[in-house]
Amino acid sequence: MHSTDKVTFDEFSSFVELISSKAAEIARSKFNGSFSKWDKEDGTIVTEVDVEIENFIRSEILNKYPKHSLHGEEEEDVNNNSSYRWVIDPIDGTLNFSSGVPFYGILIGLCFENEIIYGSYRLPSYNDFFLSSDGESCISNHELTLNTKVRGNPDTLLLLTTDTDRVENSRFSNQWRKLKTNKSVTRTWGDCFGYHMVITRNADLMLDLDLKKCDILPLIPIFLGTGLKIRSLTANPYENLIVYNPQLEEKINQVFG
Repeated sequence: MHSTDKVTFDEFSSFVELISSKAAEIARSKFNGSFSKWDKEDGTIVTEVDVEIENFIRSEILNKYPKHSLHGEEEEDVNNNSSYRWVIDPIDGTLNFSSGVPFYGILIGLCFENEIIYGSYRLPSYNDFFLSSDGESCISNHELTLNTKVRGNPDTLLLLTTDTDRVENSRFSNQWRKLKTNKSVTRTWGDCFGYHMVITRNADLMLDLDLKKCDILPLIPIFLGTGLKIRSLTANPYENLIVYNPQLEEKINQVFG
């Protein structure tokens, strides 16, 4: 991954661990509570909690790095013509959060010259798990022991996606069906929680489509830093992809070519 002498990985990790912890307190205090929500133009849900958390994170970042640029899920971009651009998803898994399902997270990443260099996620309602990476090393508030073997074998996999209808109605439906052969199981433990399952080797593969920058960029260094494989399915990097256990490389090559 790209490195820089201005914002080190240790500095990034310490900072985002602190601000994501405070953001998680906001999320937990509102979880299963009463809050307003509405549909965005793209048909997805946003809540007042998303907006509150994003504004908090933006404020903290600009207070520490006033010359940096920002890209967030809910608010307008801040463009300071900086080589540094922060990427924020205040609640990744808003539908889960707004439905009282605890599988949601807070994503914060940092790009340098349009390349994602550091990333982090926190799962406020799932042991408050925090993980950050620079694509090589990782920092977590939990012990992280990775087993690089698949859970069973390449024909009995736990496959994840955020939206099965979207996958089954896409150009990748045939490949998805091939992955589901024999005794493989699929679940919609999607969004960042699904990736967390693959990262911790509790699932084998996640396929996701139509991703936005804030959905995925903060996770890319973590995939690399925990030894996972990433395959983009289309020309636009990280918009449609598979993240999978490296032991499945041969099977992925067979299915996707």
